[in-house]
Amino acid sequence: MNKDQKAAVVAQLTLQFGETTTMFVADYRGLDMPEVTELRNKLRDADASFSVVKNTLARRAAKDAGLEGVAELFVGPTAVAFVQGDAAAVAKVLKDFGKTREGILELRGGLMDGDVVSADQVREIAELPTREVILAMLLNTVDGPARTLVGAINAPARDIVSLLGNWVEKRKENGETEE
Repeated sequence: MNKDQKAAVVAQLTLQFGETTTMFVADYRGLDMPEVTELRNKLRDADASFSVVKNTLARRAAKDAGLEGVAELFVGPTAVAFVQGDAAAVAKVLKDFGKTREGILELRGGLMDGDVVSADQVREIAELPTREVILAMLLNTVDGPARTLVGAINAPARDIVSLLGNWVEKRKENGETEE
């Protein structure tokens, strides 16, 4: 790779580092091309991109983007998952993929909302529910009391209708007619 190509790669990585608030760095040692392609497809479904990077260029780009804290993660065979969507979903894909290929894909850490995170923290993030599940839980928490209130407000009217229905049935059973 000549000097101009390296400068172009650094510029592209600097742009990606500057645009993302969340990324995860992994050691991909031992993954073959079909496995890398499979992982890329899974990450694309989770709204992330996966790039194999050259460490010296990645460190330079991280410094240029003001992310010196992640530069230490760029040692050995390195790949970066740039997250555009739900960080928990991306971390889960990486963790699950790494489980099936023990010792081949190892998480090193990353950046989440501008803060450097360790590999253990990435694994903890992978255990979190997805954004959609969290939103559903929040909606249920907000909606539950309102539903209970509506039920309590409607209860007296419902009870009166039930009592009147029972009274009418009882009159019909006794042969009384409504006039």
